[in-house]
Amino acid sequence: MLLQRTAPSFPKQPRRSGLLGSSTLVLLMLLAEPAIAQNVIAYPERGQSPELQQRDRYDCYNWAVQQTGYNPQAQPLYGSTAPPPVGGGAVPGAFRGAALGAVGGAIGGDAGKGAAIGAGVGALFGGVRRREMVMQQQQMEQQQAAAQAQRGAVFSRAEAACLRGRGYSVD
Repeated sequence: MLLQRTAPSFPKQPRRSGLLGSSTLVLLMLLAEPAIAQNVIAYPERGQSPELQQRDRYDCYNWAVQQTGYNPQAQPLYGSTAPPPVGGGAVPGAFRGAALGAVGGAIGGDAGKGAAIGAGVGALFGGVRRREMVMQQQQMEQQQAAAQAQRGAVFSRAEAACLRGRGYSVD
């Protein structure tokens, strides 16, 4: 009778995918690494290997995206706001004012003088309107930048919390 030796039972470890899976993971991590490296500095306290560090960073980045609903890599590189409308400056205001002034001047007996006064007033109001539009645009861009910075800070906190939970000292 032959005796069979059985191998000791160890808890099953997740099976690593082959070369293709590893290559894909490394490629994805390289693409994600610039945004991650800019926000969170983490030191491995448990002697994690460089490969595990990369995987942990990748996983924590994705977890932070899931938790916050914010992905720094998906944000536009340039401002997403449209430029202020072209109409509504001094020149268009002068033309409208001149037209209205000419009508008013014609009623009063001097269309030329009315057009000149109307052009001046129209240019003044058009310039003021244009300046207000530019100021509103700048204010909106500042508010968007502040909101973007706040979302980035919350994202970084979430990513850091994940890395701390995986045994990293985070700064």
